[in-house]
Amino acid sequence: MIEFSVDNYNITVYVGQTPTILEHYKQQAVFIDDKDLKNEGTEVYVIISTDTLKTETRIIAFKTDPIGYGGFIPGIHFEKDSQTVFIGAGTIIKTIRLTDNKIIFEKNSGLGFWGWSKHKDYILQQEEIDFGVFNLEGVQLWETSVSPPYYFEINGDKIMLKFDDIVETRSLLTGEIS
Repeated sequence: MIEFSVDNYNITVYVGQTPTILEHYKQQAVFIDDKDLKNEGTEVYVIISTDTLKTETRIIAFKTDPIGYGGFIPGIHFEKDSQTVFIGAGTIIKTIRLTDNKIIFEKNSGLGFWGWSKHKDYILQQEEIDFGVFNLEGVQLWETSVSPPYYFEINGDKIMLKFDDIVETRSLLTGEIS
C-alpha cells in the first residue's frame, strides 16, 4: 500500500490486496467503479478521499496484469485544474473527473502500462505497445501502436516517435503523421 496527498485529496493505492477497511471506504463512497474486479489478474484499489467536514471517498478497483515485474507498475497522474485523475496499471487505463465522479475514458487492452508524463497541455500515456495523448480533461486525443523499445521527443507541437527503425513525426493534438 502507498498513500499520498495532493491538493485536498488523499490517494491510497493497494496492489495485490483488498483493503482491510474496504467496508469503511464503501460507507463514505460517493463513487464506486469496481466492474473490472471480474477480470483475471492482480487486484488494484485506488481510494481517493477528501478531507472535508464530510469525508467523500471514491473507489476505483480492478484486476489486471502485468503488475510488479518488467517495469509494469501502477501509475497515477492528478491534473489539478480539471480535477481529473489519470490511472494506469497492467492493461487498464482510466481517467476520472472528480468534480462529478465521471469516467471520461477507459480501456482494458494492451500489454502493460509504463507511466504518465505531462508536456504543456498534454498528458502522455506510455504502454508496452501503445502510446497515447490525452488533453488535461482526461479525453484521449489519439493513440498509436508502437513496439519496445521506443523513444519519443517533443519539439513544439510535434512529437517524434522512434521504434523498429521507424521514425514518425506526428501532431501532438491530432496524431496525424506529418
